[in-house]
Amino acid sequence: MRELEELKSNDTRVKETLSLCAALPVDGWIAHGKLYLFSSDKLNWWRSRDVCVSKGADLVTITSQSEQDFLVSKMNVTHWIGLNDLDTEGHWVWVNNRTLTETGVQ
Repeated sequence: MRELEELKSNDTRVKETLSLCAALPVDGWIAHGKLYLFSSDKLNWWRSRDVCVSKGADLVTITSQSEQDFLVSKMNVTHWIGLNDLDTEGHWVWVNNRTLTETGVQ
């Protein structure tokens, strides 16, 4: 029963991603389980996040080693991600309020 629920959940996520892909401009967006936009704009973390939010998105929250590997393979320059220690130095939190240790990605 649990496997069936997981499959239904995965199916829903795939359909949502495909729906988003159809609604977004093609230029610059890359689909890989999620949608990514690699910007060449030279902005600080806050401004980068503002731009993402204005597009209905956010800075990336990396949730698996395979996602991290994918992102690393696509980057040839530094990019901002959605991880910060703004509230407490050394306590890393993603923009979705999950801690670094909760995602299991190191």
